[in-house]
Amino acid sequence: MRRNTRLTDMTIPLRDPNRKKRRLPLFIAAALVIAVVFISLFRDTGIIDSWRLRKTERQLRGEVEKLRQENAQLKRTVEDLRGNPAVIEQEARRLGLIKEGENVIVVPQRQEPRPQASPKPGANRP
Repeated sequence: MRRNTRLTDMTIPLRDPNRKKRRLPLFIAAALVIAVVFISLFRDTGIIDSWRLRKTERQLRGEVEKLRQENAQLKRTVEDLRGNPAVIEQEARRLGLIKEGENVIVVPQRQEPRPQASPKPGANRP
């Protein structure tokens, strides 16, 4: 037994009239998610700003450490200049000071004679 069916009996509706109504909550939820992500990334206290602040913090911590080391070195230098006679004398010599009873002899720097350019071989040939 075969049944004859016509194409008109098997019609499928091409558009669902309630389709837009069913997708509206999905669009609203997607828009809210996008808005939350955008706000969390680009606000003043957002993720990107937090990354920048952490980078700046690392740089500043490095600078502070360098300054602490330099400060410690300067403190050692001050202590040496206050109580170490050898360091005091070395610094005085560097500044061009002399002890009582010493004579300064200034020796001019010797200037090197300029080497004369040697004639090229074959330059005087006819």
